[in-house]
Amino acid sequence: MRLRILLRFARPSLLPWDYLEWLRGLVYAAMARGLPQVAHQLHEEGWSHPEGRRYKPLTYSWLHGLKPDGSGLWAQGGVTWWVSSPIPAVVEALALGLLIEPEVRLGPYPAVVERIQVEPTPPLGEALTCTTLSPITISTGERRADGKLVKRYLSPEEPEFARALTENLRRKAVAFYGREIEGDVEIRPHPPYRSKLVRVHDTDIRGWMLSFTISGHPELIRLGYEAGFGEHTASGFGMVTVAWEGQLKGAPRARSIHVSAQSVQEA
Repeated sequence: MRLRILLRFARPSLLPWDYLEWLRGLVYAAMARGLPQVAHQLHEEGWSHPEGRRYKPLTYSWLHGLKPDGSGLWAQGGVTWWVSSPIPAVVEALALGLLIEPEVRLGPYPAVVERIQVEPTPPLGEALTCTTLSPITISTGERRADGKLVKRYLSPEEPEFARALTENLRRKAVAFYGREIEGDVEIRPHPPYRSKLVRVHDTDIRGWMLSFTISGHPELIRLGYEAGFGEHTASGFGMVTVAWEGQLKGAPRARSIHVSAQSVQEA
């Protein structure tokens, strides 16, 4: 399930380059208003893989429509934000929280949720070309000469990048669906790649804006589209859109969402 949200800032606001922490705060605050139990599970627990690692079924874009200058990013008027999850209750919690209290804050800056729309899932099939709405980040562990294991972020130029994304996707399937998906996918990145270094939770995270083709099992492709690709998706990484999305004749259109506490509880 995917939402397209229009945020309108009350006045021109200069956001820092690393505003993602503020965006993450907005997400969890809204979810806590909407469905507190879902917000708690997402923030505190996640969905567990049998081997013990926990994953969070949420991804969202960076804000689109910001205007960069030398000192930051200007938010003037309306900006667009996409949010997605393979677990409908996660998206419903956010939507309900924003509808309950549409006046929000991104850090110190006030904004109003002007519109929330549900975007229909496009035809995905067994092959898809995607482009990122937020950077994809994936890492591997390497042992240094002193024996210490350290994290290294992978580049799309390395073959391990695609392999690690595929393995991450398969693990998420087990965590979210409770079963392995019989099948596989192949990911082929397409240059050029744009590197992004962002500080989140006092940690520098390296991600990449790029396009890529994914082919193989449709269920894994759909999971990547809905849950995001790679690591740190619940912190604003790994969201993609279909490269030709919106260009198909007769493609289903986004519709405005109408969510009430009663309808969510009955779902």
